[in-house]
Amino acid sequence: MKIDILKKEEITILQISGNLDAESVAAFKKTAGKIVEEGCTHLILDCKALEFIDSMGLGAIISLLRKVRSQQGDIKIAALSPDVRSVFEITRLHRLFEITPDMESAYQKF
Repeated sequence: MKIDILKKEEITILQISGNLDAESVAAFKKTAGKIVEEGCTHLILDCKALEFIDSMGLGAIISLLRKVRSQQGDIKIAALSPDVRSVFEITRLHRLFEITPDMESAYQKF
């Protein structure tokens, strides 16, 4: 897994590529946690290059959402592949997160 961080005004974009799974979740939590500690609470997870997510990855994103919302922030998820989107739908997490088809749509939701 690789995470690139971009900032666009008050919104922080995490571009996630590869797999978000048990092997990489610790690195994701460390990176995302640091961003929130720095005061960034409006996040977009750009998942166009995310190939796979497992339950550990989903748990890390849910944990991040709780942390961000406790600080009156939010997370938008953009550009899920059909396979990854089906994981969100099977677990009903598409009801918890606002999922958009692309980055521009996610940005406009803030």
